[in-house]
Amino acid sequence: MNRVVRGLTSVVVAAGLAGGSAVLATQVLREKREDAVAAQAEPLKAEHRVDRVVNVLEGLADDGVYVAPDARTMLDEAGERKVAEAIAASETPVRVVVWTNTRFAGASGFDIVQQLESGLEESGERGVYLIWEGPEKGTADTFGPYGYVSMSPYEDFAGDPAVTLPQLVAQVDTEVRWSEPSEDFDYWGGVGGGIAAGALISVGALLGLGLAYGLIVLVTKRRLPGGWKW
Repeated sequence: MNRVVRGLTSVVVAAGLAGGSAVLATQVLREKREDAVAAQAEPLKAEHRVDRVVNVLEGLADDGVYVAPDARTMLDEAGERKVAEAIAASETPVRVVVWTNTRFAGASGFDIVQQLESGLEESGERGVYLIWEGPEKGTADTFGPYGYVSMSPYEDFAGDPAVTLPQLVAQVDTEVRWSEPSEDFDYWGGVGGGIAAGALISVGALLGLGLAYGLIVLVTKRRLPGGWKW
């Protein structure tokens, strides 16, 4: 067997091993990711929610808008009714929360929002929630699967919330986008895609090793010990 055949055989074997390894690694990583996502969702269950989120979910059940007691100075009862009327007229389910930002609610701001979103998803609907904490401060996002809303609390949350919030609610139908991803989506495109990706990665790695070896030989004028000097 000459050097060329030995070299090609080595490349094919290495590519096959790398392709199989890529498929195995992809499957293992996907399973670990699914387990991690499931574990991450555990703290969002009802029994783990802080009182602030529990109160909000109960208040939203009435008319879709909740104003925390410490935020009544931002939105009075007349303004709340205007927001509720806008929510009733919206084709997209909308939930509006007005509260003040605090570090003493029993969890971080991010965790509280995630708990709220999880609670909203329990209805089986998908829609948009707006959290007003002040001018240019709050959250605008979707609840339920595969949604996106283009509103920005740093740009659209401005002025008097009694005026701004009804306007934002009225814009939701045109600002939200939904998608339905395929249930059989696979990052590598299936087993064949994983093998092909592994082969490409292995070929790239072998080329890199070959280049490095060539540079070593060129600089040192010596080859590595062994019988395969190709």
